[in-house]
Amino acid sequence: MGLVRKYFNNFMELTRGYSLAMIFASCFVLFSYANYCESFTWINFILLVVALSCVQMGANLFDDYIDIKLKLKQGQSFNEMVFSTDRKAYMIRNGVFSIKQVEIILIILFLIASIVGIYFAVISTWKVLIFALLGGFLTLFYPISSRYYLADIIVGIIFGPLVIMGGYYALCNSFNPNLFLMSFAICITTIILLHVHNIMDWEFDRNNNKNTLAILCKTKQNAITALKLMIIASYLIVVIGVLLLKFNPHTLYVFLTLPIATKLLESINDYINIKDVKFEPRWYYGPFENWKSIQERKLDYFMYRFYLARNFSLFFAIFVSLGAMI
Repeated sequence: MGLVRKYFNNFMELTRGYSLAMIFASCFVLFSYANYCESFTWINFILLVVALSCVQMGANLFDDYIDIKLKLKQGQSFNEMVFSTDRKAYMIRNGVFSIKQVEIILIILFLIASIVGIYFAVISTWKVLIFALLGGFLTLFYPISSRYYLADIIVGIIFGPLVIMGGYYALCNSFNPNLFLMSFAICITTIILLHVHNIMDWEFDRNNNKNTLAILCKTKQNAITALKLMIIASYLIVVIGVLLLKFNPHTLYVFLTLPIATKLLESINDYINIKDVKFEPRWYYGPFENWKSIQERKLDYFMYRFYLARNFSLFFAIFVSLGAMI
């Protein structure tokens, strides 16, 4: 069991499994609407979650794989490679997984996702393939999308409208306009997660010509202002849904995430203006897994803000989902 647990932990680190909260957030929202459909089954929902998880882990790994291959092509050894964070491609650079093993894992992950996609195309309609093909195209385009300032937006679209509406259509064979609006709130909270990451990577991305929304803002202070506007927009969509589209009023429980959002803004501002701060995770900020290990590796300054952004996105989706189901 010890070896199995170790390999599982290494695999999750390799594929950045800690970011699966993004896909789970989308699936929470999807489930809160789809479980009322006559055609809904738990088996199909679980298969959908597995396929989407494989796509996300595959996309994460493919992104690292492309970066590693590019640096190898430039003649750099694993020890010479420098990225914006020590965690990127850590399992590859340290020899835990070889390039060949990574290629095999990528094939397996995308093969599982493809088989499930074909299954849904068979049991529902050909229109499901449109969502699947669009998702596949965006996933493959993602590694080079940062050249055009599109990486953040593409991920937001994938984990917002594409996953939620495509998943709903696969499970229910119909379209839900209320869910369509809500999917844009999830799109924004997903972009928020990436934007926070990119604010902290601002100098590295600028020096390496990686074009993100944060870089597009010209200054880090402007990027923080954009972050504030995105947080406001995500809440505003919920309010509009309740007031104008007759969303369940319990959806307003989403405002229980305000403490996380407030701390996130405070913390990211400290990152820009104050460097010597103490990081103290609180239970009401959500989970901070492997925190001791992160502190030992001196990554707490980065992961504290990342976890806050991730937990905001995750709990935003959870409260939206619970509100819709009550």
